[in-house]
Order: sequence, then C-alpha cells, then structure tokens
Amino acid sequence: MVLDANVLINFAHVDGLVILGGLPGYRCAVPEEVLLEVTDPSQAARLDAAIGAGAFDRVRITDLGEMADYAGLRRMLGAGEAACLAIARSRGWLVASDERRAFRRLVRERIGEDRLRTTPDLIVDAIRCGSITVEEADRWKAVLEARRFRMPFASFADLLDGGALSYRRDC
Repeated sequence: MVLDANVLINFAHVDGLVILGGLPGYRCAVPEEVLLEVTDPSQAARLDAAIGAGAFDRVRITDLGEMADYAGLRRMLGAGEAACLAIARSRGWLVASDERRAFRRLVRERIGEDRLRTTPDLIVDAIRCGSITVEEADRWKAVLEARRFRMPFASFADLLDGGALSYRRDC
C-alpha cells in the first residue's frame, strides 16, 4: 500500500506511525514525493524514525510507464497524490489517502475505489487486529478533529457495529 502525506500526518499526530506500518496484511511504502510534502520538523522526524525502524519502505518512480502516468496526473494533482496514484496503478497496490474531489474521482476511474484506504479505514483495521482499542481510537479521533480532520461518526464503535466504511477487512 502506498501512503499519501495526509494519512502519514494524521498517524504522526497520534503517534501511530509504527502501528500503521505494522498492520497485518499490508506492506506500506512512501514515495519520495510524499516525503517532501511532510515539512513539519516533528512530523518529518517521526516519519524518518518509522522508516528507520522498518515500518515503511521508501519507493521511487523509476518505470517509464509510471513516469508518464505521474506527469499526466501532476497536471491535476499535487506531487504526492500523483505519485501515489501512479504507483498504485502501475504496481497493483492499494493507496491510502484522505484526499477528496479530483483525487477520489481519479481513483475511481483508474484503479477503483475498492483499492482506496482512508485514515478511518486504517484505524478500524488497527482495532480489528488488536493494535489499539476502540477507546484509544476515539482518543485519536478527538486529537485529529482538534486538528480539523473531521470524521462523520461519533465513535469508532459505530463503524464496528455495522457502520459503513469504504471496505471491510478482517485480520
């Protein structure tokens, strides 16, 4: 799964990067373009530490097809989002991003929305896999909402009790 900056920053805010990188069933990768978008020194330090601990792989666009796709996407998206979508499309990977509008439309068109994961999706995975509790997830929700990342539900318990996410996954 290729990770966009907004998901990484959200997990950095709650000190959950190692949890994200350790979710069963995923191998997480961060494109060079995304690394450049994480400009806050404390967030960048946390991300560097997580990469150093082996939670994430760094990836580069080297394939000519990926480069061409990236160049075309770059006309419509930021560098990190374009890199994530080009890599996900070329390599058959999932993409983790909280971007909306143009990015979501392009994900639907190019790889299918079933290959998109969001911060709430990944937090639910962490709950289901026993990495965090619902109570911890709700504390994370409060931290993220204080930083203007709104989630349209009262508690992660609502999602686990039949609520709808963009997909379902069991560990």
